[in-house]
Amino acid sequence: MILEIANNLYRQLSDELAMIEQEEITDKLEIAKKLLTARSYLVELKNRTVNYTFSSEQEEIAFFKTKKPTFISQVLYYSARQRIELTKPEGTADQLKKYYRYLLKGIEKFYRDNRELHSYHRSGADHLDRLLFMRSSTEPPSWLCPVRIDYDERFSTPADYLIGKILSNERMTTYLRKLIDGKDNVTDIEAGNDMVWTGESINLLETAYGWYCTGQINKGHAGIGEIVRKLEILFNVKIGRPYRRFAEIKQRKRLSRTKYIDEMGKAIIQKLDDEDAYRPDIQNRRF
Repeated sequence: MILEIANNLYRQLSDELAMIEQEEITDKLEIAKKLLTARSYLVELKNRTVNYTFSSEQEEIAFFKTKKPTFISQVLYYSARQRIELTKPEGTADQLKKYYRYLLKGIEKFYRDNRELHSYHRSGADHLDRLLFMRSSTEPPSWLCPVRIDYDERFSTPADYLIGKILSNERMTTYLRKLIDGKDNVTDIEAGNDMVWTGESINLLETAYGWYCTGQINKGHAGIGEIVRKLEILFNVKIGRPYRRFAEIKQRKRLSRTKYIDEMGKAIIQKLDDEDAYRPDIQNRRF
């Protein structure tokens, strides 16, 4: 239930951010509006969560490992963008590039300081999830992440904030490198090209098999192994051996073997229905 709520809220957030991009406003105002919007959705997510009873450990881990960090990353990214706009020096192009390189070094230091957690996140590992992504965990491995003492225990786990920071920094790295390369008008779409798959890897594999079985790539001549390797590179994710993992899909109940593709279809239909519906009573409401 809460995972679906988080998905719906994040789609609404993405839609609002896209709408802000269409407004004819200054870059500084656009960033400010996006930051306020991202913060409001994180607050809403918290309000929906603090009194919610998770149905299982798996649901709680999935929420704090893959859902909440995406909201945090949006807040941190636009906060960092706003800070850059307010503090960047008034000078030559070379002076600005020097400043951007300085910021990149700060991100590199963050990765060094948190290299174990970053590696754990990138590898898709899950053996420490109970220690990192459950609210009841108060003693996470000190070598993996520091103990947090300043967070709301109803809405926080030892590592959810750091995962959000990692996601934000990955996006910010791309943004800064484009500025250094001389692309002054860098859009958020461009900045977000360095995307990371934050869903379950089996879902991405299911999608890959959909493309493979229907011959969507290279006129049907691309092998499943080739497709999977490309997706691993594109989304910074480890899927594993496709044929071996395909056995996981085969073991599902027959009525739900294509679980993720079915969920995508339902989500798209719901989005279309929502767009077609005229509901004047909530025209000016977000939720």
